[in-house]
Amino acid sequence: MGKEDVVCLVSGGIDSPVACALAARRFNVIPLHFCLYPFTCEETFLVAMKVLKDLRKKARFKKVIVYPWAKVLDAILKNREKRSYACLACRKNMFKVAEAICELEGAAGIVTGESLGQKATQTLTNLGVTSKGIKFPILRPLLGLDKEEIGKISKELGIWHEVHAGCCFATPKYPRTRAEPEVLDRLIADPEIQRAIQKGFQGILEVRTFEEDFKGYLETLANL
Repeated sequence: MGKEDVVCLVSGGIDSPVACALAARRFNVIPLHFCLYPFTCEETFLVAMKVLKDLRKKARFKKVIVYPWAKVLDAILKNREKRSYACLACRKNMFKVAEAICELEGAAGIVTGESLGQKATQTLTNLGVTSKGIKFPILRPLLGLDKEEIGKISKELGIWHEVHAGCCFATPKYPRTRAEPEVLDRLIADPEIQRAIQKGFQGILEVRTFEEDFKGYLETLANL
């Protein structure tokens, strides 16, 4: 029986490349990177691509799917009343896009680098809220590990980078740590957010060689 395909959310930070590398032991992995530019600097995206290029030596994937995320973030941030839910709305919408990518690619699950309690979206309550209603299983190989343990594994796997991607200018000052599922579901059902998500599929970049024009790609995002 051959390996099943899974879609791995890879930010270019410390955790998600480790999760992807571990998942690659049992699955064929398809990394999915959400490009936050200009909610991060241009250099952050280029660092993420370098991390993914090096990760390919270990995870042996055929391509990376880059999805433009800034317009979705724009739509999420327009709801100032529920600003504390911004990261949760962002995360759940990422899962919805990953769900759609699974359907397009024939993948059987979603892998994340989430680790319990490291971020506001990663409390036990919020993990449950953001996972609710997703059609595919969400695999979290790092769930019970802390940052030090994850860093150690990264070095053992040979994928450690001194410089990692990971900043986001859209993070609220006081993110919600115990979300109410009904509130989050209402937020992500916003028609403007859903239109931005659908439009984002038109701007997907498939990275196969890592010789692609990444700076040129960032320039095109303003016209989406």
